Amino acid sequence: MIKFLSLITIVVIAQTGYSQIYTEKQTRHRFAQLNLGLDVQSGLGGSTRYFDTQGNIQSLSLGNNYSPRFLIGGTHFWGYADFYIAIPLYRQTVEKENQEVTAIRGVETVFKYYPRRIENHKVRPFIGTSLAPFFFEQKNNNFEYPNGPELSHTSFPLLTGITYSSKNHLLELGLAWNYRNRQDYYISKEQVTTVNTPPVYATLSYRYMLETTISAEKDWESGRTKEITDILADKGRLNGFYLGVGISSAFWLTQSGYNKNQRPYIGTYGISLMPDFTMGYYLHKPDVNLAAGYRGYGASTDTYGTAQQLARRSFLIEATKSLFDYHGFVPFIGPAISYENLSFYEDFEGTKTYDVKENKIGYGMTLGWDIRPNRIQSWILRTNLRWYPHLFLEVEPNTKMSFNNLEFNFIQLIIYPNRMIKRKPTG
Repeated sequence: MIKFLSLITIVVIAQTGYSQIYTEKQTRHRFAQLNLGLDVQSGLGGSTRYFDTQGNIQSLSLGNNYSPRFLIGGTHFWGYADFYIAIPLYRQTVEKENQEVTAIRGVETVFKYYPRRIENHKVRPFIGTSLAPFFFEQKNNNFEYPNGPELSHTSFPLLTGITYSSKNHLLELGLAWNYRNRQDYYISKEQVTTVNTPPVYATLSYRYMLETTISAEKDWESGRTKEITDILADKGRLNGFYLGVGISSAFWLTQSGYNKNQRPYIGTYGISLMPDFTMGYYLHKPDVNLAAGYRGYGASTDTYGTAQQLARRSFLIEATKSLFDYHGFVPFIGPAISYENLSFYEDFEGTKTYDVKENKIGYGMTLGWDIRPNRIQSWILRTNLRWYPHLFLEVEPNTKMSFNNLEFNFIQLIIYPNRMIKRKPTG
């Protein structure tokens, strides 16, 4: 992840920075602006329950917690929308009453709308929502096997706040209301209670805006870009290989059938992060991508003496077709097929109970969008969403571990090596 973020930073800093260029006019080269920054998020409130040494249930307040996060994303639709991901850099644990409680947000994907667009030296209110994974884990040191389940749920909190812009700088105060803050939680193998995760979050953030495409606007407006594109397309020189690198999140959508029947205290697994590498070939005239890639990730838990490990190794082939081009916003969709290596291991109180592996074919769907100001750039940014609706590993007859996960890669850097060599087109 660090290498990927460093690469993105180097690429964008090498470009020239501009302030809100979309206030002058609204063109495809002013549609989106990249930004990088940091914020501090504070969770306010929350409570849980636990068994004391006498076997009585007690209450425990979570208090307030703080988390610094790295932000990467961009303003879109000429300053009326803002999309970014927030990556936590630190996790805070509450330690009291012989309990260790971790209540944190995972990698959050934020979508905000500005009724009045972001402009220089102006304060602008926003509303929005986010794809916000939440993780809760409680360790009760009064037990022989103290580790509680890793509660993971994804919510869509309501967001509001204000943003102040000064040239390339964005300062922001925000609030998030997590209306789904009450969740069932096993405080022992048999006892279910309700925990109140923080209902309100406050954020203070700073981001620096970077412009990476405005330098190509003059050629676009003069017709030079179209002329070069047509010449290179006729010669087949816009077809070619590309490389992609990014970070993906795999959402485990459901509790596996085996755990539901045999280990109900182990719920849906948390989100898994993985590097996402792609090599593909682009066909310019049909606007089609043919790609091959590899993703490897897993999930694990150690809950009240039950240790489980799942792993997925996937070699992917996919074909996607671009649907339309809205000022450089280009959505696409297509089928995917993969060769899967799935595995599941379980140890119950020191005794191995399962060690299952299987190779199989998976079928899925890929959709997403490119930010593509023109079709001759040497690099673009891509967002991918992949879903495998019927992928599972059978651990015993009629009992399955589910792998029908949703994979989300918000920012992938796509590089076309052949376009990085400047060649003068000839008619």
